[in-house]
Amino acid sequence: PSSPGNQSTCLLEVSLATPKKDPQETYRDYVRRKFRLMEDRNARLGECVNLSHRYTRLLLVKEHSNPMRAQQQLLDTGREHARTVGHQTSPIKIETLFEPDEERPEPPRTVVMQGAAGIGKSMLAHKVMLDWADRKLFQGRFDYLFYINCRELNQSAAERSMRDLISSCWPEPCAPPRELVRVPERLLFIIDGFDELKPSFHDPQGPWCLCWEEKRPTELLLSSLIRKKLLPELSLLITTRPTALEKLHRLLEHPRHVEILGFSEAERKEYFYKYFQDAEQAGHVFNYVRDNEPLFTMCFVPLVCWVVCTCLQQQLEGGGLLRQTSRTTTEVYMLYLLSLMQPKPGTPQLQPPPNQRGLCSLAADGLWNQKILFEEQDLRRHGLHGADVSAFLNMNIFQKDINCERYYSFIHLSFQEFFAAMYYLLDEGERGAGPEQDVHRLLAEYEFSERSFLALTIRFLFGLLNEETRSHLEKSLCWKVSPHIKTRLLQWIQSKAQSAGSTLQQGSLEFFSCLYEIQEEEFIQQALSHFQVIVVSNIASKMEHMVSSFCLKNCRSAQVLHLYGATYSADREDRARCSAGTHTLLVQLPERTVLLDTYSEHLASALCTNPNLIELALYRNALGSRGVKLLCQGLRHPNCKLQNLRLKRCGVSSSACEDLSAALIANKNLTRLDLSGNGIGLPGMTLLCEGLRHPRCRLQMIQLRKCQLESGACQELASVLSTNPHLVELDLTGNALEDLGLRFLCQGLRHPACRLRTLWLFGIDLNKMTHSRLAALRATKPYLDIGC
Repeated sequence: PSSPGNQSTCLLEVSLATPKKDPQETYRDYVRRKFRLMEDRNARLGECVNLSHRYTRLLLVKEHSNPMRAQQQLLDTGREHARTVGHQTSPIKIETLFEPDEERPEPPRTVVMQGAAGIGKSMLAHKVMLDWADRKLFQGRFDYLFYINCRELNQSAAERSMRDLISSCWPEPCAPPRELVRVPERLLFIIDGFDELKPSFHDPQGPWCLCWEEKRPTELLLSSLIRKKLLPELSLLITTRPTALEKLHRLLEHPRHVEILGFSEAERKEYFYKYFQDAEQAGHVFNYVRDNEPLFTMCFVPLVCWVVCTCLQQQLEGGGLLRQTSRTTTEVYMLYLLSLMQPKPGTPQLQPPPNQRGLCSLAADGLWNQKILFEEQDLRRHGLHGADVSAFLNMNIFQKDINCERYYSFIHLSFQEFFAAMYYLLDEGERGAGPEQDVHRLLAEYEFSERSFLALTIRFLFGLLNEETRSHLEKSLCWKVSPHIKTRLLQWIQSKAQSAGSTLQQGSLEFFSCLYEIQEEEFIQQALSHFQVIVVSNIASKMEHMVSSFCLKNCRSAQVLHLYGATYSADREDRARCSAGTHTLLVQLPERTVLLDTYSEHLASALCTNPNLIELALYRNALGSRGVKLLCQGLRHPNCKLQNLRLKRCGVSSSACEDLSAALIANKNLTRLDLSGNGIGLPGMTLLCEGLRHPRCRLQMIQLRKCQLESGACQELASVLSTNPHLVELDLTGNALEDLGLRFLCQGLRHPACRLRTLWLFGIDLNKMTHSRLAALRATKPYLDIGC
């Protein structure tokens, strides 16, 4: 037998013969193995998808806004069009997240990546890890990337050090080399899912962790890392839903905010072709979904895109025709749930699990306690036992945690919110061991705030109250839905209207998103009947425009409607005066950026069916020529009682003025028109003046600020002033009329038939002769107020 000395010599020889592998290469290999393959949520046992093959690039933009204004927009599905027009944000690529720019000369140390539920935050974080390991990303910038899953941190009760945290990411049992923290500026930590942290993480109590080997409670360790108390030189990439931005913002100093906007139209198509590997089948499915505009728009959210593809693939595998007609997020999730009840070809019939109510109460309880990982004792408390759990696992509603099989979770947080909404629909006698809060408590906590952690749950609650959806619940799942929920919702909405003085403004877009989910005109009419003034701000996406107009077409009581596009700033626009001699060219909107016909059709319907509506103001709504034509059909309707129409910066072209002219003649109630910020030019002014000169036109005020008008337009306007006895106010601010144009205008102003009392001419470069003409005009018409 060998002596101990001989054994030591042997080991030394082996270690000299086999060079030790570079620890960075060892770690890269481990990251590749961990992140290369992803398991689809509905995958059969052992099936995996290559992340690089499925991953589709997401649209990212730099955000400069206060996080208080960030919105949880599961339906935010076309916003790139509004972004392109508004120039309020700028696109950014993953490769440049930590690069300096014109606003930030120093590279940012913290990047916050925000995005709505299912928008692809975690998959993007996984792809960053994989691309770094494959030497495709951040080479020369970061030596090591570490992935921290906030969901897993919630389960850590023991004290930990930074060394322990890194060790948990390391492939070998031995502690990582001390050299890692010697150059912390070469380290990047990805903290995925900040919004999923327990409340104890948001404001931990105790001394900060200042040393990387010092043990502290996990809450304090993470907070010290985020606040830059611990290793301040390292870099952080934090993903979160917007709902947690305010809490996160309190911990950070000068982070770079990046918003994930999901898939563009081209990327949606790319995703379909990656999911359905057969190109012919992919094209067939993509064209089918694209024809369903609301559904195709919702596919901007990657999770919705996956659900739709999954359901349609199942229909095709079953030999059936494509038959879904989903218009709302709730319908998409319901479609997926019902599809899970259908057996796959060659498998036995799936039976609904015996205790679905327990799953709902578990979801609601977790929602209130902000808990997303559940232990077996949590399941038992809600009456869920082995057979129930197995059934839910087989149906792909529930999953075991990948890193710790003692824990269970829903396949995605949004599915937990879906089942939590179901809990509030059940008859009170059937709810089981769930939370005691009734629907009034739920709504009181929510307050129609898009920042509320309940926002998506409330949208699902409204959507599940749709009669057709409710019928599916009762027939397919044998659930008895409470008949009183709708009444309680309407009572709560009425009380909110009374406390707000019949004005709907704060949270209006979120409120409309809830109403859109229910898709029942009678309910929406009742809900909106308590509001006389409705102001909807920050409408950014095509989907948000569709949601708003769908609700407004069912509004029968409002007297005033104001709809603000997201990129419009009233303060800046109204304060600005054109500097002397300048003229801003207004570029016509390309057709692809123009809003859907449905939007204008719904607004036209509101004009016809709401006898109380007297003021409609659209700011930065990209109507285009087609949209204006449709809107004018409503204006010409005999039931239209509108008096004040504002189409400010709405992409109104010169050709659209023909429809507006016809509306001025047909509508005897319309007295005020604002077309500021539209490039109508001389051709448009010529068409518009035909209506203004007509004897049946009753218009009293017209605003034409920054409308690309030049001297020739003043000839047309002069003829209007000499023939229209009703026009008393004219605003031509910001147009390059020059002295020749003013000379034409003065001819009309001097005419005995002219009744004008107010003329605005700010921002026009005029010579002394023109000023003398205007002074002489004031002397002969002292009641005429001229501002210049």
